[in-house]
Amino acid sequence: MEVMKSAGGHIKIILKEISVKDSESFYRLYFGDESAIQDQTTDEGHMNPVQFTEHILSLCEELYSIRTVENENIVIGDCALHHWNQEKKKIEIGGSLLPEYWGKGIMSAAFELLIALAKEKYQVNVLVAKTEITNLKALKFAKKLGFQKMSNEGDIIILEKRAL
Repeated sequence: MEVMKSAGGHIKIILKEISVKDSESFYRLYFGDESAIQDQTTDEGHMNPVQFTEHILSLCEELYSIRTVENENIVIGDCALHHWNQEKKKIEIGGSLLPEYWGKGIMSAAFELLIALAKEKYQVNVLVAKTEITNLKALKFAKKLGFQKMSNEGDIIILEKRAL
């Protein structure tokens, strides 16, 4: 299992490859606490934590949990590379972080590690980020990282960054 640690910055993070063993903590990022997990697993219209994790893993080239060095047993977010277009050397990047960790440089550190991986492992020329028009924090974050708006697909804004 691959583990990456950030080198600089005021907050140090760990990216750890997500596997089915992480399904409950990964699922909790998107659907909340234990009671929500039990509610979701009994409802036939929703996936249980293992099914959800397997589904997301099937869509990603790389999927990592985000943890702090100070508390590496707690999953506070995730980040991923997905929709790899080998011909165009483009890959999408995305992630989520629990709100209590916003504004601390954690996602910037995670994306820095992931972008380095994308350049090294996939030799990407272009990174793509997508977010909803209404997600102003994500848009501001993407622009801060050097992504530029390219187009819209309905309520989704598509941003790109050249990987140099």
